[in-house]
Amino acid sequence: MLGNTSPAWVRFGVGRLSGALLVVVMSVSVVLADGYRTPRAGDGFSTVVLGEAVTVPPRDRCNVTALNLGVQWVEDAPSDYEVLPFGALFLWRNKDGGRQRLRAVLAGFYNEVRYHLSPDRLGKTELVVTLDSMTVPMARQEFVEGRRIDQEELEWHRLHFGFGFGWRTPLAPGHQDNALEVALTYEPGFLWFSDGGDTAGDFRQPRDTYEGRVHFRLRADALERNVMELPHAGWAAGVDGFYGHRARWDDWGGGRFSAWQSGADHDTWIAGRFHALAALPLPWTSSERHRLVASVFAGMGEDLDRFSAFRLGGEPGGGEWEALSRPNLLGAMFDEFYSRGYAIANLEYRSELLFFCYLHLRGQLAWIDRPRIRHGSLDWESDMLPAVNVAVTCGAPWNSQLELGFNHNFGLLREDGITSGYGGSSMSLAWSKEF
Repeated sequence: MLGNTSPAWVRFGVGRLSGALLVVVMSVSVVLADGYRTPRAGDGFSTVVLGEAVTVPPRDRCNVTALNLGVQWVEDAPSDYEVLPFGALFLWRNKDGGRQRLRAVLAGFYNEVRYHLSPDRLGKTELVVTLDSMTVPMARQEFVEGRRIDQEELEWHRLHFGFGFGWRTPLAPGHQDNALEVALTYEPGFLWFSDGGDTAGDFRQPRDTYEGRVHFRLRADALERNVMELPHAGWAAGVDGFYGHRARWDDWGGGRFSAWQSGADHDTWIAGRFHALAALPLPWTSSERHRLVASVFAGMGEDLDRFSAFRLGGEPGGGEWEALSRPNLLGAMFDEFYSRGYAIANLEYRSELLFFCYLHLRGQLAWIDRPRIRHGSLDWESDMLPAVNVAVTCGAPWNSQLELGFNHNFGLLREDGITSGYGGSSMSLAWSKEF
């Protein structure tokens, strides 16, 4: 899955995990004696699984190259979005005890890169260089109440470079990704637009413009992770703050659902977001095979429009330190919502079926500020979206990893003929291969 960068090395195919065996293993795991220790990411260990001896060698977590591929199915989504593939190449390089770090998610039309360098003479101070780009060469529509608004589709692109300073210090328990990082960067960039094939004739596209952003970023990671790179114990948290200004930003819009958007009201904008996660033991057992994972996400901004608002939707997850910062709205399409504010809380129970196979049961309660159709035009409304998820994460042949998940969201709106009804489901299959 995107950002989940360390599939376990296992010698068993997923086919060996029959339904009957899983029931037996789950039943036995509840009564296993205390003292079992879940294998940690990167550690070498030996164990016995289904009567066979298994030896897993140590793995270098400072040098990771992984290919992440997957597919998402969304019930009652617009026809072109019911089945969506996704994929990216993930790179992680951590050298010289953390003094040089590169993280990159490369997907061609979407790229996210951060490079940190700490020269000896600067101590813990770092030089930071970033790249953030989205240049999909086709028109994109917004979705309101599960409906695709073709009349306002646009081909729009963004490209931001960044440079600045940071500071980093290690945190316990002392693994290569356990650290407190703070950075302040300036991100000069450009936004440019063109109409799509279905754009309404009276819709005025935004003006191409320079956009400069100031980005404050904080990450703290004090997690231990299991062999599948899932959070096992400890905590993580982070904050992002943005201040953006567009050099040329005129009035735009005027399609079927939106009035003219004032350029003067949105040429300068601010936004902030926060996340925190804790991995804990189950209160009534000391067995490490059972964990609780609690997480919260929140964001709020001022003077946000379609091109600066928070993007929320169903995304592939992962336990890698930056992937933890991405909110995942269960059951939704990719980037289904643009929102001026949101709050999401998750509580997950995880059971270790085998050392390389985990069952996830999650409940989610989300509050989002989203557009709604009222009397033929768009209006903003704050809604609650409760959801549930069940998923399995397993090691797979060829040094890879699989995650299969099912989600149901009770607050999504999905179009059924002419009207929209509440409730929608989705499924996802993600495969990650480390090289």
